[in-house]
Amino acid sequence: MPERSTMSDSSSVFLSPEMLGYWDEDSLREVPDDAGIYCVFRATRGSESQEREVKQLLYVGEHRNVRYALQHHPDKETWRDVLEPGETLWYSMGLCSHANRERLLAAMIHAHKPRFNGTSEYLDRFPFPETSVHLYGKKDKLLNIFTVEQKE
Repeated sequence: MPERSTMSDSSSVFLSPEMLGYWDEDSLREVPDDAGIYCVFRATRGSESQEREVKQLLYVGEHRNVRYALQHHPDKETWRDVLEPGETLWYSMGLCSHANRERLLAAMIHAHKPRFNGTSEYLDRFPFPETSVHLYGKKDKLLNIFTVEQKE
């Protein structure tokens, strides 16, 4: 299901993408080949069960084909280098139209400040009008509801 969005008269926007996932390296072919944002996490499986536990958000990106972006991302080795023994990379994605993709990416980076988005222009600035985000679905280690105000 695509993200839900509404605009108010003051051009503030409410975005509500469903976060889908989680996938590991072996299941990336199951990631939708749709447009959206994606999150990369450090994760581990619990010792008592096969349940995975998300440890840390590493990176947020966007692409018109999320499956392709995750399968071919040039920073995968850099992400793997920070994994501790027993950890693996896990991925999630939120469907998002072209019209809102950069805005949602900027809001996610500005609010979460992922480790490997360190050179992003959106860490300290948010060039869009006020944007409220409500994430639902697979959102471990992500803020559920947040608002980012315009900041140049």
